[in-house]
Amino acid sequence: MKYGHEYSQLLASEGFPEEWVSSAISYRLLKKSIKKVEQELSALGLDASTLQHLHSEFGVEAPGDRVGLHFVPELWVAVDGDSGEFLDAHLTEDTKQYFIWLAQNNDQKIILERRASQVSHYIDGTSSSEQEQSNASIRASSAENGAQWAHVHLHTAANFFNLLDPKLAQLDVIQHTEEKRLESKIVELSTEVTALTEPGHLKNGKFKAKSDVTIWRQILALYVQHAIFFSPYERDRGSRSFDQAKSHLELFSKDLVDQGLVKKFRERSSRRAFDHFVAINLDILKAMRFQELNMEAVRKILKKFDKRTALGATKAYQGHALSGPFAKSVATDMCAAMSQQVVTIVPQLDDHSCPVCYNIAWRPVRLDCCNTVFCIRCMIELQKSASKCPMCRSTSVITADSGSIDQERAEYLVRYFPHEVKEKQKANELAIAIDKYGPDYQKGPCCVM
Repeated sequence: MKYGHEYSQLLASEGFPEEWVSSAISYRLLKKSIKKVEQELSALGLDASTLQHLHSEFGVEAPGDRVGLHFVPELWVAVDGDSGEFLDAHLTEDTKQYFIWLAQNNDQKIILERRASQVSHYIDGTSSSEQEQSNASIRASSAENGAQWAHVHLHTAANFFNLLDPKLAQLDVIQHTEEKRLESKIVELSTEVTALTEPGHLKNGKFKAKSDVTIWRQILALYVQHAIFFSPYERDRGSRSFDQAKSHLELFSKDLVDQGLVKKFRERSSRRAFDHFVAINLDILKAMRFQELNMEAVRKILKKFDKRTALGATKAYQGHALSGPFAKSVATDMCAAMSQQVVTIVPQLDDHSCPVCYNIAWRPVRLDCCNTVFCIRCMIELQKSASKCPMCRSTSVITADSGSIDQERAEYLVRYFPHEVKEKQKANELAIAIDKYGPDYQKGPCCVM
């Protein structure tokens, strides 16, 4: 299947908005435009093989950069000033005469100087002043050898650029608009999740865990673990492709189903917020798909343009892409926004774990030496073995007592990690009983022998 047909089918079948499809790269029209450029060059005796020979052997310059809809690219060639012979023997006699006439016509030299002052960039990305200096150097060198420079307007090439440039501008607008829309959705989701993960009210001296904070914490921890759109790992660091992101999102969904996390929501509003969360991720994935399809279309059409014309347009558009619609992935920005606005608002257990046992630091003992927080059980074990601080090797472990317990942090842990605190408290009570009654002690129901 030819790429143009495949590209059109993908645009029509992926569920993109109509305005996206109408702004996508017009691959078929651009392909037809390339054929016209090829025909115009062939009529001048400048087929692709001839131009490649000129580039490598005689220093023919590429057409000027795209500076406006009325700009016509120019091709430069060198002609011997004394004999009037064109320097490339591979051209036809008619083409040689055409270039000789251009080189000997004084009016053409005036046009040349005007064009050099008007064009702000050339296709290789250098400034007009830099390029003019380069051209002056080349012309001076050529003058010593009796050569003159001339140029040819390539009208059909201008039509190609005039088809491509507006599409790139439209894609830039679409990306900017979609990023703003997704950012707004992420802020709304952040507000919802913040309200849903607030701890319950204090009742009978204890915080009742009526909120869905624990479930949201597990879901977001799983989301971070799968690194759907952007990998933080050294082996594959950076933005993921559409196929990679889709695969990771499917694995994330499978783990959610396997663990039954969504079914555990107590509040209906949590389920609605989760649906919004899923919808945002699917929208990011769709934007990635559209972006990649157009990026590939641009890459292929420029490659085809250069292959058939040898005019070197790919180099110019590589420079444009650094600040254009394909300069950065939509997923990269949205992943950062999701992390800042949603993931970080739900307290994570890793931020409040003891550096010794890696469980929640319940009852939190803060040492003055390095301000590190340990759970009270690990602190007792450190004092038994007369150990130094594991973090800074100071002797402050010995002097720690009940006054070293961080009460404010303890209240925070009870509010936001009620289940983890309860489990750690049970483990501490069991450890105390084993210390008191021996290693064979097992907590269980009473029985009468």
